[in-house]
Amino acid sequence: MDEKERIVRDFKGVWIPREIWLSEQLSLMEKVLFVEIHSLDNERGCFASNQYFADFFGMSARQISTHIGSLKEKGYITITIVNQNERTIRSSGKYAHPNPQQMRQLKKQSAELAAELGNRWRVDNRRGGMKKTSWGV
Repeated sequence: MDEKERIVRDFKGVWIPREIWLSEQLSLMEKVLFVEIHSLDNERGCFASNQYFADFFGMSARQISTHIGSLKEKGYITITIVNQNERTIRSSGKYAHPNPQQMRQLKKQSAELAAELGNRWRVDNRRGGMKKTSWGV
């Protein structure tokens, strides 16, 4: 099984965001490479190698490396290297995927806030519920 078959992605077709498509800052190759990276960037990031992209686009790995470097320099992607050989590429800026840890924390905080508000509502209702006001009646 080759690398193309092993990479799992949420592929529904090709869609290039307007800002990317109309960008005069990016070459056509950088645009399609960014879209490919973005489609492979899941919860854990994109782990595709330069050789994978080279085979996919019919280019050399050296050309891909140049385009990836350009995307990084222009702020469209971030690259993290662990153990000197494990690279993770992530879309950045408005195209970045939410951090799963932050999403779990936000959900937890939301649930705690909802529970706290529910408790306050119950306490207020035990005190006689809503109070009549002199205005608006």
